[in-house]
Amino acid sequence: MRRRPRSLPPSVLWIARPLRRSSAVAVLLGLAWSAPAGAQAPAAPPTEPAPPPAAKSTVEAPKGTVGGQAAASAGATNLDDSKFATTSAPAPEVTHATELDISAGGLFNSGNARSVAMTAGGRFRLRRKIHEFSAGLVGNYGRAATKTTPSQDTATNVQGRVRYDVFFHPRVSAFAMLTARFDPFLGLQARVRVDPGLAFYALQQPKHRLWGEVGYDFQHDTRRVHDQKQDCLVGGVLVVGGCHELRIPNVPQGMGARVVDRTLGVHSLRLFAGYVNQLSELVSFTSGLEYIQPVAPLRSTDVDPPKPDAAVVARTRMWINWDAAVNLQVYKALSFSTTFTLRYDNAPLPGIQRLDTITAVSLLYKFF
Repeated sequence: MRRRPRSLPPSVLWIARPLRRSSAVAVLLGLAWSAPAGAQAPAAPPTEPAPPPAAKSTVEAPKGTVGGQAAASAGATNLDDSKFATTSAPAPEVTHATELDISAGGLFNSGNARSVAMTAGGRFRLRRKIHEFSAGLVGNYGRAATKTTPSQDTATNVQGRVRYDVFFHPRVSAFAMLTARFDPFLGLQARVRVDPGLAFYALQQPKHRLWGEVGYDFQHDTRRVHDQKQDCLVGGVLVVGGCHELRIPNVPQGMGARVVDRTLGVHSLRLFAGYVNQLSELVSFTSGLEYIQPVAPLRSTDVDPPKPDAAVVARTRMWINWDAAVNLQVYKALSFSTTFTLRYDNAPLPGIQRLDTITAVSLLYKFF
């Protein structure tokens, strides 16, 4: 026969009721709470439990979209890093840059063929907020001889450039540029160009730049000539004592071509496109293409006739200049550089070819 359960005394029921209520609240709040087993003394009134601590988020941010700016500020952002977010706007460091590097190279032969060829150059760029200054200098020299021919110059030229930009917009700048060139083999004692204009930057990052330029170009040529003037034909008309003989290396006096003007100024329109890309931490590529279209004078009569004793036909002036360089870092600041330069003159001086190219291999040291 089953026994009937005994009823609990009223004092025990008075203790159990608050225990059940507080246990239910504890379960709802997710807290662990327990009372000593077999407690007989009345328990203290329950206190309001403290709110649980906020849970920490474990969601990871997508890589390549967050933190890209930090990598860019360190100068290590490249297109092949998949950090697409860094290309949406120029990095802050694009307004603060200091760059200086020099390069030098040469080729020497002895024996049956004796020759020497040397090239050297330097480049400096300084950017502070909206102001940027840059300068460059390049020189080339060559000399050769054989057993039957004396040693003579084969290449001699020096080129220098200074430029100042003011960025009145993050992607637009107004600039003024001055370029000077000494090249006896082109019949030039000095060619000075003054180029004001506007530059538009499609990409403006510390290691990746793409831009275009448009502006005005004034070119002043001082030609290398012998002091004594001579007679010559200009447009089929004999000019007595009104022509100069060009003084070209390795051309004996009396055998040089004749020109009327010793100096000449040309007004032109100028277009330029430039590209710089740090392909990786070790390899960089730079290139620039320039087109100059003279408008006054548009044509030149100081050119060779197409055939001997033929009339000289005026030729439209036009210049195209292109250069490209690849730099490969060898050790820290030391790099191996290969450069290619193309110069095209559609209306050169008499006896001068239209196209010149220079290919150079050199070592480059970057100071900062």
